[in-house]
Amino acid sequence: MTAIFTDRVLGALSTRRAFMASLCALPLAGCQDGSESIRFRVIAMVMYEGKKYEASTVMECHYARLTNSLVGRGGSTTLYGEALIFDLPNGKTFFVLPLWVNRDGSLSRVYERAVLKTFGIDSSLGSLEDDDFIAMKAASGRKPFKYFGHLPALISFRDETQPKTLFQIQPYKMEQTFPGVKFIGLDIEITDAPVTKKLRQRLPWLDAGKQVFERRAPGDQRPAKQLPIGYLITRAHFFGNGSR
Repeated sequence: MTAIFTDRVLGALSTRRAFMASLCALPLAGCQDGSESIRFRVIAMVMYEGKKYEASTVMECHYARLTNSLVGRGGSTTLYGEALIFDLPNGKTFFVLPLWVNRDGSLSRVYERAVLKTFGIDSSLGSLEDDDFIAMKAASGRKPFKYFGHLPALISFRDETQPKTLFQIQPYKMEQTFPGVKFIGLDIEITDAPVTKKLRQRLPWLDAGKQVFERRAPGDQRPAKQLPIGYLITRAHFFGNGSR
């Protein structure tokens, strides 16, 4: 699955442009005109009893610029990888999901835009320029995660074998959930290590063929921001949109 982003919608298309679009592998998205991939490590950091601990997951995002689209120029992203597993020294665990919680309570993908922002690329996903692809290719090192002051969603389980026990953690109030544990932050590091694939082994119910999370009772009209995150999460939210 590929996420599509567009800057504007064109009106009538010329016959020639429509014909060119029909030749593309992505007929609704248009032809690719420039692309690059970034392999990166998401690193979470905590302090516990005066000592710093880190855990990480490796992901990869492919970016492409699209032209000759039925909806104008735009861009597409495909994210590979999975949620970060942080096994704390006190025996507890939390997970960093590849999404963030919007103010209205809805859930959105985070790393596709955040990785670019972290490495100084400010163009929107639908308006990437040649210089942006050059900057992606040149990206290196380790930098603090940067996404308009927001962090990805952190969750845990009262019992990992029971997905309905999922609950959200406020990162900078982590001590309230895990006494003695202080969340420091996230870093993003460019890497060529393999994309991480261990979450399904840790949480085998991710491959279950039935609904495993809590859902609204009939007649529940509460807005998303009033619902526990466990009512909104799906199994797909633990992975990038290109992951299998």
